[in-house]
Amino acid sequence: MAASRKMALAISFVANVVLAAVMIGLLLTSSTHGIVGAPVSISRSPVTSARIGARLDRFSTINRPEMCVWAEDGSAPVESEPQSGQQRRGRRERDGGRQPKFEERVLQVRRITKVVKGGKNMGFRALVAVGDKNGRVGLGCASAKEVMTAVEKASMEAKKTAITVPITKGSTLPHRLDIQWGAAEVMMKPASVGTGLVAGGAVRTILELAGYQNARGKQLGTDNALNNAKAVLEAFKSFDIEKIKAANMI
Repeated sequence: MAASRKMALAISFVANVVLAAVMIGLLLTSSTHGIVGAPVSISRSPVTSARIGARLDRFSTINRPEMCVWAEDGSAPVESEPQSGQQRRGRRERDGGRQPKFEERVLQVRRITKVVKGGKNMGFRALVAVGDKNGRVGLGCASAKEVMTAVEKASMEAKKTAITVPITKGSTLPHRLDIQWGAAEVMMKPASVGTGLVAGGAVRTILELAGYQNARGKQLGTDNALNNAKAVLEAFKSFDIEKIKAANMI
């Protein structure tokens, strides 16, 4: 055991001596040629310089785009004819600028529980109404594990399912509406100018978001916001807009 250890130490000593000798030789060699790490000058042959000059002269004769010219001269650029893709993109941007800006109202947030095999999953359900106060109104209901996520999902659903409702010249309903949805029963009828919105709960919120300024509403059934809101939306869907336009009410 001791003999093998001595042998290993001897081999290690010899290897270190050889490595030191190699390093000293490299240092001596670099000192004769210059400082280690110093930049070396690049010599360029006359043939290489002539070739590079010829290529640069050929590149200078190429006609540059107009944008380079006006960028250097400071003159205004000349607009080119828009392509079909640019026209479509511009049309989408212009149409997007005319999209109605919806106002959001959270009608209800409730905690829900889903029973699964491993236990119970807790979450939240949000009911959101949106409208531009100019004849567009929508309702969305969604659930998620967090309140903000549920509200965002419900808002997106409301915007996707928004409908158009007719508003008369007096900013009121065209005629009386009586609708029943589940346990909810809602009555809405027109009102004269200056009356305002005489309603409460989800009915008032949706009427306001739709753009009605004079109307009367009453919740005759349950007070549940979800059922009442759905009842109001179903009543709005029953409007016959063509007949209302023919009667010159809007």
